[in-house]
Amino acid sequence: MLFSVLTGLAYYGYYKWMIQDELHRYTGKDFSGAVALLPFVIGVTLPPTLATFDPDVPSWFAWFFVLGVVWIYIVQFRLYRTVNQLYRDAGLAEPLELWWLFIPGLNLLVGLRQIHFLSQYWMRLRGETKTDPVAEALPLFFAEL
Repeated sequence: MLFSVLTGLAYYGYYKWMIQDELHRYTGKDFSGAVALLPFVIGVTLPPTLATFDPDVPSWFAWFFVLGVVWIYIVQFRLYRTVNQLYRDAGLAEPLELWWLFIPGLNLLVGLRQIHFLSQYWMRLRGETKTDPVAEALPLFFAEL
């Protein structure tokens, strides 16, 4: 089970890095994958790692953990805002509700919706039409608002 969690985190990190790089290249203004992920990864992993190997690490160092978590929320907020802006610029309805990001559980749902609607956006730009079997199986979660 531990390896499943680690594998899932590695996949999510890779996916997040690629999406951020893709949008950075496309818009020219979004965070790159490195800028989006490295502060989070360092902030979340460094304090517990140091505390494990050195129990005398100052307690204020734990704030790096909090800053890492706050950083990833900022990155996610900007990402969702960018996806909504792409849809607005294309004359389409915004697919993501930004305030969902701050409600535990809904933040996962809006992340899944972001994946779906960003892929739909790229398909529309290429003039492709494909079906998404996950979205078809869960229409309540992936319907346009």
